[in-house]
Amino acid sequence: MNQKITADRQRASKLLDANSGEVDGFFKLWPPDKNYFFSSDSKAFLAYDISYKTAICMGDAVGAGKSLGLLLDEFTSFCRQRHLAMAFIQTNTKHRQAYKLHGLKEILIGVDAVIDLKKFTSQTIKNKYFRNLVNRYEKQHYEFASYRPPHSLQLISELKSVSDSWLTLPHRKEWAFLTGRFENDYLQQTTLHVLRDIQGRAQAFVNELPSYQPGSATIDLMRHARGAPVNSMDLLFIRLLQSKYQEGYTHFNLGMSPLDGRPYAHTLGAKVLLLVYRLGDNFIGFKGLHKFKSKYATQWELRYVWYLGRA
Repeated sequence: MNQKITADRQRASKLLDANSGEVDGFFKLWPPDKNYFFSSDSKAFLAYDISYKTAICMGDAVGAGKSLGLLLDEFTSFCRQRHLAMAFIQTNTKHRQAYKLHGLKEILIGVDAVIDLKKFTSQTIKNKYFRNLVNRYEKQHYEFASYRPPHSLQLISELKSVSDSWLTLPHRKEWAFLTGRFENDYLQQTTLHVLRDIQGRAQAFVNELPSYQPGSATIDLMRHARGAPVNSMDLLFIRLLQSKYQEGYTHFNLGMSPLDGRPYAHTLGAKVLLLVYRLGDNFIGFKGLHKFKSKYATQWELRYVWYLGRA
């Protein structure tokens, strides 16, 4: 990694700590080769990459007030000079007015599944489905364990076997812009939560991202061995949510469930959305993913793409 990328990433990290409030803001820093654009007053930034003649920004711009407006002014000029379209992917509603003022248009692309941990641990977990599931796996002596970095190479190797098995399932693929991928350098920055069977073999795991939203936690990779028992991922999440509540967290974000259907109309908005679908496996098998998350979610938060065409 060259010195400029390293320095820009450090600047971005400091601004994230001061301004973000995004539970998934970590993906503005990872992978570490993202491009960064800073406002001329150095108080706002965005992380982007260029694909299909479009500057694709990860999440919302970071900054507020005049600095945010300055950032959007300057980045719009940057894109027009290079004949690039621009798109902010997987945003929430906090900068809606600023985006509108700068001529961007919105597309509603999905909803984040958010869990109220107090409600889940005191009420939801007592319903028949979860109660029976926990009782069944307790009799089989399944165990949940959490591992904070740094991780041993033995653990990484063990979970790679699970991941490799998961990748043999239909429609499973590694991506690297909207999500992480199974790499040692990436996983070493995250906490790993693992479900093991009675023999101590890992059957499923998730990795927890550093969160930039106080009181909220989130995960990225959700993977299980091809032959893992049915509903084993549910048990992993039950134990994980109980653990995060005990640690003092109030909410858990399971990530986005895309809206049903894909665009085919020959409009700019449709083309932008099709580009989004190409970028992430959040959009692969979304019906099953939404059904899984619906068992846990106590609220749904809207996610958007904001875009501006080429000059």
